[in-house]
Amino acid sequence: MTCSKDQIKQLKKLISKKGYSEIDVQYEILDHVACKIEDLLKDHPSLNLEDAFRKVHASFGIFGFSELEESYKKAIEKRIRLNYWKELKHLLTSYRLLFPILLGLLIYQTSILLKDPEAWVLVLAGFVLGGNSIFIFTYWKKYQYLKNFASFIGSTQVFQALNMGILASLYSYQFVYKSTEEGSFLFLFIFKILIILILVGCAISSFILPKLLEQSITETERLKKRYESAEK
Repeated sequence: MTCSKDQIKQLKKLISKKGYSEIDVQYEILDHVACKIEDLLKDHPSLNLEDAFRKVHASFGIFGFSELEESYKKAIEKRIRLNYWKELKHLLTSYRLLFPILLGLLIYQTSILLKDPEAWVLVLAGFVLGGNSIFIFTYWKKYQYLKNFASFIGSTQVFQALNMGILASLYSYQFVYKSTEEGSFLFLFIFKILIILILVGCAISSFILPKLLEQSITETERLKKRYESAEK
């Protein structure tokens, strides 16, 4: 991309007007259209930059640049998923496995001390509820300056998973700890197992998600510096 800095800024504004507000998405689109715009301006010197942009945008069909945006965001989601499974494998095959094991022993010991065989559910739910809430408020507020980057916004699926853990924690008291056999026994049994699995999954993920989010933040900050230097 050999456009001047003024042309880059103008093209970014034109792309933003088309509904693409994330900065890294704008540059991803620029990487695909800048050369076409430059060639068009060379072949038709009378065209201004805005007219050339419209012609190039029209050449992408009725969906415009949406396919480029979708492809870029899918790549981000794929990267996050791969990093999650990579970190999970590392957790299960390293000394860090001791952390969830110790947590499980602590929860089990609490049930023994309280002389309540079902108390472990409340302790587990409390750990998930408290840990997830702290995690969400800490990271979401601290890194709001990256909210204009799809690379960071894509990592918010982590927060969506945490919200599910919070809901499971809230339901655990009624449907697991104080569960009854009223209504459909099979439905209640399946729902109870589902809540427990979500709680266990969230508890294990609590040892992974901070590192996963830090990776997304590092990548986003790298992009931020790169784009800022391109505009100077």
